[in-house]
Amino acid sequence: MARYDVVFLLVPKFSMIALYGALEPLRVANRFAGPTFSWRFVSGDGQPVAASNDIPVSVSGGLGDIGKPDMVVISASYEPEKGNTRPMISVLKGLARKRVLLAAIDTGPFLLAEAGLLDDYRATCHWESLPGFRESYRKVQVEQSLYVTDRDRMTCAGGAAAIDMMLDWIGRLLGRPLAVLVADQLVHFRSVEQPSQARLPAAARYGTTDARLLKIITAMEEQGEDPLDAPALADVAGISVRQMERLFHEKLGERPMGFYLKLRLEKAERLITYSTMGMREISVACGFSSLPLFSRNFRQRYGRPPSALRTS
Repeated sequence: MARYDVVFLLVPKFSMIALYGALEPLRVANRFAGPTFSWRFVSGDGQPVAASNDIPVSVSGGLGDIGKPDMVVISASYEPEKGNTRPMISVLKGLARKRVLLAAIDTGPFLLAEAGLLDDYRATCHWESLPGFRESYRKVQVEQSLYVTDRDRMTCAGGAAAIDMMLDWIGRLLGRPLAVLVADQLVHFRSVEQPSQARLPAAARYGTTDARLLKIITAMEEQGEDPLDAPALADVAGISVRQMERLFHEKLGERPMGFYLKLRLEKAERLITYSTMGMREISVACGFSSLPLFSRNFRQRYGRPPSALRTS
């Protein structure tokens, strides 16, 4: 009989790669440690759940069938609000009272936070939804990490990061040597001891190793609410505005302030999608002096007003 019972709570449109990233380390661990882990899939209504790739996954029951497992993993992705129901929140609070280890992957942390179960906890989620998560749940100590373990809560950024989170749990339960062995079998070469970055570094995303350019891009990404002007950005890299213009043209084929505007609008798009912030709040958070200015720039980039994105 397995020593640890794990329940995967599936929310419609969950990420298939994240789900199996969390599941496969348990399967491989059983290969070497014997029948240590068992797992079940459940859904909010006991019916099969379609992943974001439209592949349906069968479940063994609904919320009332969860019982008291050793771990419950909430698996969500594009539409976490589909899991935000009164019965779901009630069950999660009940599991917390029973001291069940609660984990969440991708946008699953939104459900834990909605239930108040991440208040004063360190936590993370998918990098794309991180700004909205941070703004919506001010009591959560939000971090941009592959995964975060804080007492009886585990959260991860989704995708392959689910492997890292489960390797960490396996290592703490059964020892680091087994976690390393499982990682090796999965051809997973990130450290099983230290979480790494939750998003590709700017150098990889933009295909450049120019330290001056990377310093400017980092400053742009970090300074969204109060945008820096061109002289201030150039000063970050110790170059002139003219040199900065030439650098962006040669390396990225863009003008620096146009590139900066694009980053701010991308942040706004994520806040609209993954937060409950009003449009005026979002415009301020992304460095626009007025709502009409924000709306005009948003429409020029995305072909529709920001309000249309939230209602689509």
